[in-house]
Amino acid sequence: LSASMPEQVMQSYAYLSGKLTGGVGLMLRCCGAPAHWAGRRELFREALNQYLALWREMGQPVLILACPTCYKLFKEHLPQVMIRSLWDVFAREGLPDRAEPIKPPVVAVHDPCTAREEQEMQESVRRILEQLGCRVEELHYSRRLTECCGFGGLVSFVNADLAARMVKRRVGESPHDYVTYCSNCRDNLASGSKATWHLLDLICGDASRQSALRRGPNLTQRRDERVGLKNRFLKEVWGESIAGTKDCEAIKLNISTQVREILEKKMILDDDIKQVIAQAERTGQKLVEQKTGHLIAHLKPSLVTYWVEYLPERDGYIIYNAYSHRIQVREEVAAQ
Repeated sequence: LSASMPEQVMQSYAYLSGKLTGGVGLMLRCCGAPAHWAGRRELFREALNQYLALWREMGQPVLILACPTCYKLFKEHLPQVMIRSLWDVFAREGLPDRAEPIKPPVVAVHDPCTAREEQEMQESVRRILEQLGCRVEELHYSRRLTECCGFGGLVSFVNADLAARMVKRRVGESPHDYVTYCSNCRDNLASGSKATWHLLDLICGDASRQSALRRGPNLTQRRDERVGLKNRFLKEVWGESIAGTKDCEAIKLNISTQVREILEKKMILDDDIKQVIAQAERTGQKLVEQKTGHLIAHLKPSLVTYWVEYLPERDGYIIYNAYSHRIQVREEVAAQ
């Protein structure tokens, strides 16, 4: 949610701070679901333990969760933590003043697959939509029978074609525009050209067609939005200083649509590319491809080695290709 809809996260926090007594803290981090889905039990437990430590440090407060997946995992694996759904809070406390009756009169609700067993959450969502002036047309597979949007279980990372078919099947289930209450569901359904609002879009007052049809951010944009949101909270809410930026962040990249698609499929961030170029330009360790004259450089900042094909231009660098791998190429210099 922080990556897809940072402004709505800011507005939701302001709403909770104004409605609830005793103070409202904030956690912007992953619950560990990707590790859980991938069978990485130790990594998943590590994420939960980090949450527990922060929760205890904050005085063991009630956790209000906007994400159905977080809600499901905390309910199953952290039974000592009292949790509530953000949608239950909205339904009980009332909607913000800016949330006026909206224009999509009929919508279909896509219940996230992780909310299948949460009847109270499902009812809260529908009560909110009723308060917003929407009539809900139930999908054939909804509530406890709802279908996955194609994101759950990391399907798209393992079998992108299957994930695309899951999206196509789901968006073809109704001619009506969709509303959901999971940011991953919203972005996935919108990738299938289905007009889909996140419930916070409507609550915060953006019921435009453009909002429903917007595509989700790419990999680099997601990282940038998360960092930007954290910095906004630090500066605007808590008055804390923001950590300095790395030198390579000032590098400007010229990336075509075709190359951007390659980076997305290979999950390479702009920041990864900038680090490679900064290292190559500083040390001179780069190759020249004779046919094109393109420069090729690599860097292994952690477990992954990144390779970038590029050329400098007047105010930055043109990126022609990039890839990564986990094998280790060892360089040895023979003794003189």
